[in-house]
Amino acid sequence: MLRPAPFTAVDDVSFELKSGAITAIVGESGSGKTTVARALLRLVPFEGEVTVDGVAVHDLPTYPGLDYRRRIQAVFQDPLQALNPRHSAEQLIGEPLRVHGHREPTEHSARIDELLEHVGLDAELRPRTARELSGGQRQRVAIARALASEPRVLVLDEALSSLDVTTGTRVARLLRALVDADSAMLFIAHDLALVRQLCDEVLVMHNGRIVERGSPDDVCDRPQDPYTQRLIAAIPDPADALVG
Repeated sequence: MLRPAPFTAVDDVSFELKSGAITAIVGESGSGKTTVARALLRLVPFEGEVTVDGVAVHDLPTYPGLDYRRRIQAVFQDPLQALNPRHSAEQLIGEPLRVHGHREPTEHSARIDELLEHVGLDAELRPRTARELSGGQRQRVAIARALASEPRVLVLDEALSSLDVTTGTRVARLLRALVDADSAMLFIAHDLALVRQLCDEVLVMHNGRIVERGSPDDVCDRPQDPYTQRLIAAIPDPADALVG
């Protein structure tokens, strides 16, 4: 079987996730955004240094232990990649509570209800399997599952793109409220309006490199790099929808 030749997907990328802040990475498909996320999660091989909450990720084995998995959690665009379709919402959210053991077993049921409420789901959905949930409901269960381990770093890779505008905004506000002095978030998205509302810093990636960084207002209103300028210019103007 032929294997594709190795290539450099990300080059000379350096940034810091600050405690209490949400950092966004934006850019077109293939720019390297997801590769950066997977490096943080130790899902792809890489050269260089990555440190998460004092842990040298580059020194970890290919399959890190539970301690590291508890520190950093991720939610990707397609929840079916992470959720067993035969397991109920209760099982999916309860599993990290049981595995990581940082909550007493007697607290698990109430915590599951609390997490479901956080992401805008009713406790009545607890017995439904992932297969029986809608796409938006599955994604919110995936977010609740990630939050169950109380991670220090949460990585969201296009995790809100499958939600409708109202639900996405509600979950975004929840995520904003959950980030405190002891945690950080990496938010990968293409929705610059949501990035502007949610994030503290924006990194713009193009061809595997960071070409611009700054506050959401600086990047969106005063882009310096030609690629960022094209990216901003490509955003549809809501007023155009009213023409004609």
